[in-house]
Amino acid sequence: MKPWLSVTTIVVLLLVLLAPTVMVWAQDEAQDTLQISNEYIRIVANIRELNTGRFSLGTTGGDPDRDEDRNKHLIYGGDDPWTSYTTVRVGNQNWVFGGSTNRRAGRDGLYGDMIEAPVVRDGAIVSVWRLGPVEVTQKLSLARSTTTGLMDTARIEYQVHNTDNEAHLVGLRLMLDTMLGENDGAPFRVDDQAILTDTVFYSHNMPEFWQAFDSLSNPQVMAQGTLRQSGITTPDRVYFTNWGSLADDLWNFDFQPGRDFTRRGEFELDSAMAMFWDPIPLQPGTTRTFVTHYGLGGVTIAPGDLSLGVTSPAQIIADPDHRQSFPIIAYIQNTGQGEAREVTADIRLPRGLELVEGSLKKDLGNLDVGETIQTSWQIIPRGELSGTISYEVIVDAINSEANKVSRNIEVVSPAKLQVQLRGPEALRIEDERLRPVPIAVEAELRNVGGMPAHSIQARIEHPIGLVLAQGDRAIKYPVTLGPGESTVVRWFLEPTGVSGNLPYSLRVESSAGQQVLNNFVLIPGTTPRVWVGGPTGERSDTVRPGDYFSVAIWATNIPDFQRASFDVYFNPDVAEIVGRTLDISRGTLFVDDRVQPPVNLSWTMPNVDNQRGRVLGAAGDRGEERPLPLAFGTLITIHFRAKAPGYADVLLQNVNLYDTTGQVPSFEVIGRDIVVKE
Repeated sequence: MKPWLSVTTIVVLLLVLLAPTVMVWAQDEAQDTLQISNEYIRIVANIRELNTGRFSLGTTGGDPDRDEDRNKHLIYGGDDPWTSYTTVRVGNQNWVFGGSTNRRAGRDGLYGDMIEAPVVRDGAIVSVWRLGPVEVTQKLSLARSTTTGLMDTARIEYQVHNTDNEAHLVGLRLMLDTMLGENDGAPFRVDDQAILTDTVFYSHNMPEFWQAFDSLSNPQVMAQGTLRQSGITTPDRVYFTNWGSLADDLWNFDFQPGRDFTRRGEFELDSAMAMFWDPIPLQPGTTRTFVTHYGLGGVTIAPGDLSLGVTSPAQIIADPDHRQSFPIIAYIQNTGQGEAREVTADIRLPRGLELVEGSLKKDLGNLDVGETIQTSWQIIPRGELSGTISYEVIVDAINSEANKVSRNIEVVSPAKLQVQLRGPEALRIEDERLRPVPIAVEAELRNVGGMPAHSIQARIEHPIGLVLAQGDRAIKYPVTLGPGESTVVRWFLEPTGVSGNLPYSLRVESSAGQQVLNNFVLIPGTTPRVWVGGPTGERSDTVRPGDYFSVAIWATNIPDFQRASFDVYFNPDVAEIVGRTLDISRGTLFVDDRVQPPVNLSWTMPNVDNQRGRVLGAAGDRGEERPLPLAFGTLITIHFRAKAPGYADVLLQNVNLYDTTGQVPSFEVIGRDIVVKE
């Protein structure tokens, strides 16, 4: 069992437990975790009050060709995940994603506010926390392994969004408490190396993946972490070390090259690994995404006196313009009765594949009984390839029978996005208003290539006359699109009073490359106006003495509207405001109904002078944070009673409108003659 307290604390607790009073606490496990699973693996997220959002990973059926790896651990924790955690570094502060903890792992970190508790949405476990000035979204989903070709891998994604109005240095450290079934100290295997001591890799020499297993002749679980691949955010640094060092320190930690994986402060092997994405500036309103994969590894095994396991990507991309190399790794274990002497490994490649450098045949020396070694080749496709091809690895020794493994690779075309951008060709004017507003714009993205399109980012750009509707974001991140899959991304734009054929653009970036599409929308010219609406009431069609009626003062098509002040005049011989200020209602332009519940904004109640027929000093202010791109609404509503036949003559005086830069220079003011009939 993984310890979560120091030795001193454990001693103190033992003394407490020996006291007469003992407290036992239990909780229903079924209500404390959230999980997604398939026939291969399951991802479990903690939804307890403590350690909320932390996760573990394990097998369900595991490798369909083996029974030994069913219901095994890949990340420690099972139904109580707590040992693995993620640090988000903002400036010099270390924030821990998720709920606070009372255990060893990440206990000294800063903890933020939960925006969204873990929930299953679109096949992923999603949770959101605000950590200082950034909003961080964690998405845990199922993905396809690069070596097995099966959906037996966890896709671990973090989206970090800067909600502040200034840039911040932001980085991320993801620590995984790896475990292979019951084995907590199996070596990490990277290319030609079996790693059993503190080791670091940097981005310039980052391996494509690492694997781990306890025994080649009888493996319980074969794990794999992918570090460099399409759709993966390659870390700046990756450390393999002991869990205790990473658990206690939030960012920099006690790292000693050559030290084995014995847990710091303890006596047991306990391996873990941490991926670092070093801090870089994150501009206001922008998002940085981090993605990695961890799950099962695909190794084709042939038992024998020289047991042989071979792994490589299940798929490679045939792209003559951008050739990408890939590794083939062979693991050899001496499972015979004596030392294997002068061991060799030879690879035989089909036409279309070639060695990047080195020799096809490798001399590996002598191999003791039970010893495992590994070797690798870096391969690159050449010419035109398609379909399924196979290669063969043969191992031999002068005193042992040869053994061989054949493994297939599927050759596919690269991902290719076909993008369509759609929106209305023109707006129209109805009742002083542009319609339809907001303007719905959508992009349809379809992957017509042979590989998944990862890391898709779609950005809408609108240089003049258009702004995003409140709450919308310019940059959106569609899901990974497999071959033949499509998705639709939508934005909502609002006009700002500029007329003409206005441009907007869509910029799509992904593992398939970059595309830019342009479009236009015709905005007809509108005239900014402040005007008196018609009377409304029970008998608004014909107003007679004694009737009550209401009149709204409208402000329409006012660009970048922030505040207003004005006076209203009327004929006191024909109409009166009986309730004085009780019959005055603030306009809709000074209520923010885009939030729930609606918020009343700054409003100055005018003075009512019935004797002279004046409503003086009305004013409202939306504030600097809530200007409207193109105002359409009421400034005030006044409730009158008709006194006598005649013309009420509702007029506007001293009208001042303001945008965020100053006074609105030009607009029409229109009064109204309201007739009171006998």
